[in-house]
Parts: sequence; C-alpha cells; structure tokens
Amino acid sequence: MPAKTVDSAVFSKLIFERSLILVSTADRMVGAGAESFQLTRPLLGVLLQESTQLEELLDAYGARVNQQWFAFRLHVATIKNFSSAGYELLHLRSTIQNYDFQGEHPHFRGATEDAIDFVASFIFCSLHGLLEDTKAFDWGPPEALHGYDFTENLPKGRLPKNRKITGNTTAQQLVTGLATDFLNNTEDAKFLDNADKCRAPEWQGLNFDLITETTFLILEGKFHTMQSLYDTYISFSDIEVNDTSLRGLRGHISVVLHLLKIATIFIHFYERHLKVQSRELFCHEHCVLDGNWYMEVLTHYLCHYAYEFLTSARGLCQQMLQKYAVIETREVPAPAYFGFHVRPSTLVSSIVRHYGGKVSLILDREYDASAPMNLFLVNEWVNQLKRKHVGAELHKMDELLLETQAQLDSGKITKVSAVRNIIRALAQRDVINVLKYPLNVEPIINSSSAPTLLELMQTVVATLLAQRELNILYPIKVKFRGDARVLKDIELLAANGYGENETGSNIPLPPELTYLTYSRL
Repeated sequence: MPAKTVDSAVFSKLIFERSLILVSTADRMVGAGAESFQLTRPLLGVLLQESTQLEELLDAYGARVNQQWFAFRLHVATIKNFSSAGYELLHLRSTIQNYDFQGEHPHFRGATEDAIDFVASFIFCSLHGLLEDTKAFDWGPPEALHGYDFTENLPKGRLPKNRKITGNTTAQQLVTGLATDFLNNTEDAKFLDNADKCRAPEWQGLNFDLITETTFLILEGKFHTMQSLYDTYISFSDIEVNDTSLRGLRGHISVVLHLLKIATIFIHFYERHLKVQSRELFCHEHCVLDGNWYMEVLTHYLCHYAYEFLTSARGLCQQMLQKYAVIETREVPAPAYFGFHVRPSTLVSSIVRHYGGKVSLILDREYDASAPMNLFLVNEWVNQLKRKHVGAELHKMDELLLETQAQLDSGKITKVSAVRNIIRALAQRDVINVLKYPLNVEPIINSSSAPTLLELMQTVVATLLAQRELNILYPIKVKFRGDARVLKDIELLAANGYGENETGSNIPLPPELTYLTYSRL
C-alpha cells in the first residue's frame, strides 16, 4: 500500500517547532551581517546538533523529493555538513601549534585560515537561504534567541602533565606497525597529489573514478585506526616519553586524519548536491561562492596538504623502522625464470627504499638491495649456476650426444636438427622450458666455434636463455639480511614469482604489496 500523505499544516507546524533554535540562530547571525560572522565551536556545535536532527526528520518524511520542502532541506544539509567541516578546521587551527611536524609547511596556517573563511561564507550563505525558505511557510518572524553565547574567549596555556606514566611492553611493536602502515598509506594516497595538480576551471580533468566519497572514506578510516591505536597503546607510555619523535608521528597522523575528514565532507557534498543542484544552494544567482572556490579548497588545500603531510613524514617513519628494526637473515628463492633482471630487481629495491634502512643480498659479498644495479650483478651469478646445471645435465646424456654426433658425422642429420633434438630431450627431462617455437638456433650455430657438440649445446642454451626463448629450470636460493618487516615483504614477493610469469610479463601481486603498484614497469 502507498504511504499515507501527511497533513501539510500538521507537518509545517512540526518542522516549525523542531527548527526554532536553528532558524532563530540563522536570524541572529544574518541580522548581524556577514562582516561580523565568525565561526566558533559553540556556534558550530549548536548548528550541527540542530541541523542533524532536523535533516533526519525531514528525510523521514521524504522532503528530498518534495517540491515545497526540498530547498529548505538542502540548506539544512549544507549547514550540517559545513558545520562539521568548520569544527574540524577550528580544531586544526588550535592544535597544529602542538604538533611536531617534519619539514617546513610555511603556508599551512594561512591556507587553513582561508579555508575557515570559505566555510564560514558557505554557512552564512546557507543560513540566509534558510531564512528565505521560511518566508514561504507562513511561520512569521523568527523568535529572538536568548541564553546562547557563541563567543569563545579561551584562556591561554595547557594543563600540567602530571598523570603517572605506565609501561607498555607491546608499544615498540606497535610503533613499527604504525610506521609501516603510514608508509603504505602514503602510496595509496597518490590520488591526492593528482587532484592537487588540477587547475581551475578544468575541474573535469579530475579523475572522479578515484576521487570519490568512498575513496576518501577508506583512507580516512585507515588513519582513524592508526590514531586510535596510537592513543590507546602508545600515548603516555614509557616508549613515548623516551622517544620524542613519536609525537611527531602522532601529529602527522592527526593532521592528515582531520584533512581527510573535511575532504570527505567536501567530496560528499560535491557528489550529492553541488554537482547536480548548485542553483538552489546559493543565496542568489550571482553569489560569489558559485565559482571555483569550492574546488580550490578541496584540491589545493585539503588534497594538497593531506598529501604534503603524508610525504613529509616518510623519512620519520623510515627512521623509526630502522631504530626499532629486528635484524634477521632469511633465505628466499631467486627469480625462477630470468633471475634478477630489471623487473625483479626494481621491485626488491622498491621494497627496501619504501621502508628505508639497510638490506643486503648476501653471496660472495654483500650487495646493497636498495640499488637495482647492484642486484643486476647478482644475475650473472644466477645465470652461471644455471649454465653449470645445464652442463651437468648434458653430461648425463652422453649416450644421446654420442649417438647424435655419429648421425652428424654420417650426414644423416644437420647441426640444426641435432641441436633441436637435444633441446627437446632437455625439455623432456624438465631441465629447460621452451618459450618460443620454432627456436631460431641456426644463427647461433653458424657463429659458434665450439669444437664439440657438448660445448655447442652449452653455447646455444646460454644464448637462448639470454634471448628469453627458453628458461633453465633450476631452483636457486639467495639470502637477504635486514629488518624483518622488509624481509617479510621480499619473501612475499618471491612467493609470488617476483611479479612475473615464465614469459617475463606482469602478474598480479597480493594486496600486502599494493604499494609496489607505482614501481612496476
């Protein structure tokens, strides 16, 4: 059955009664003029509380799809969203002086003030629009607002730190976990940098497949979890007292979290309202807010500084991982198909550089695993072992080699046929895996001066390996030494074929290695 239509007079009376405080506040603020309108937490607290309960009531009755109440509901939603954004901005302004930031951010305070001014203007415009909407409801003039003081004159200073510090034996492990998560989330947040690079008026150049409310909510949730873990297990612990850099990590987590919260509100409001119904939002047709300001704040303040604070703390996180590192040596398989060529070497070095610190690949000497060129040197050792393995397998095939040599000497077969027969035999023994058919062995044979069939076969196989026309199937182990967290990811990379298949093409990596997406060739 269709829902019963509510009596319009009864509904109007209900909304009138439930919006008394919000409408009276709007009348007081608008009456005082835009020049005297300033955001304070007492004011935003009232606006947020009243607009939240009123929006829920309006939605329960379907105001979003009702011609008479749609604009009123839109202005209520605007006040709710930007009161929340304003509260976060005021929090940032009052607390950033207590954060130990890495790097210089000379323009952040000024940009924050500009964002506060914009949000204040947006809220004031919506309060004006709300009052205009009520004229159609025959409610009469708003009641005077008594008993509300929206000023915020706070005393300077902070409370003394005199709470007893408690020990926490798990804090050290959590520090390395938080530093690791921070680094990984930095890689996941590159879409923020892409948004910052977009310039007015070409906002359509933004990739709204990535810059969505869902994207921001996911990233915001990650930083909310990080801050909660820090505050629960690290704040006021012995390890925080003894390591002042930890408060710097907390500061970066917090400022990024608040910027993401505000950005989530902005992109939500853009998707839900501004993009589709901007005409009803503003107080009049030529409102100065109906321009590029909104996207400027979203991209060049919120996205810009969220990414800036993320990247500026990378060095801090890497220092923590080095300080609290558990050094281990682990053995992993070398790349099975083409050894430490460009792709595997780049991915391994990207893991090491991602975390920072020293990681070595240990063979006859130590190779710096953060440098792909050093890992390339290891590849010659890998290929040498593979060639020795082929030579040993060929020696086991003396009978076939002698028989083939006799056929060559009698002219029954050509060298090309002889070589292909032996390659086929190697493949049947699972010594090699042929990737290309037919193998073009004739140029190799013609250019070789190998005196025996055995030496010729070794030359042919080595050349075809270098040309990626076959693989030598010989498992080789290598050792890495360094931070256990880094080695864990290298082990995971090795378990997933170093990101490539037998033909040297990319294969998907597990979610834990998503941060390598930007390192893949």
